[in-house]
Amino acid sequence: MTPNYALSADARWAELERQTDLDWNLDAITNRQEAIAFLLRFENRLCVYSGYVEKLYSNYSFVVPEEAHGSITILPDERAWHDTFNEIPAESVKPTGVHILPGEVLGSSGLYMKIPGGHPLSPSFELPFQEGLKMLIQRYQARGEQFLPVLVKGDLREYEARMPSLHLHRIDPHHLGRISRLEIDIIRSTIAEHLIGLFRQR
Repeated sequence: MTPNYALSADARWAELERQTDLDWNLDAITNRQEAIAFLLRFENRLCVYSGYVEKLYSNYSFVVPEEAHGSITILPDERAWHDTFNEIPAESVKPTGVHILPGEVLGSSGLYMKIPGGHPLSPSFELPFQEGLKMLIQRYQARGEQFLPVLVKGDLREYEARMPSLHLHRIDPHHLGRISRLEIDIIRSTIAEHLIGLFRQR
């Protein structure tokens, strides 16, 4: 029987919205090593897009330089062909203005999202990760769009010791060109499945 990937993708996003136990009890981020440790918690939890080769990777490693300074890079697992999506045009990947932060920088714990206001002149605000994710899903749905967050290879730079964060882009399915509906549903399912992994980490 042929798998119903659309149903599978919808089920995974529904499961993602039900997650409520994301709590990373990090100590205050005070140095680069702790900032890097924050970043490494996302390894293979957020899919990564490379505009240079127009590929979306869900299986990769962060490469951290041994020296005290230098850029953090992303090394895709080229052997994991089934975890790589090809011919993803650059115009389908859009910045969101959303950042993921450790709660400690806000005097709390767990993960938070810094989210732009709903209008250009509205101020940004912070929400716990799961609340922010649900709000973003609903915001994009109200526009007839989907919130499919990814990282962009090349955006990772040195992290400010006291304020590590990850800026999210998103895949816009309306600009995926020749990508089939079936593959779009597989991408949706993959992104949701990896995000669910954030909640299961300990």
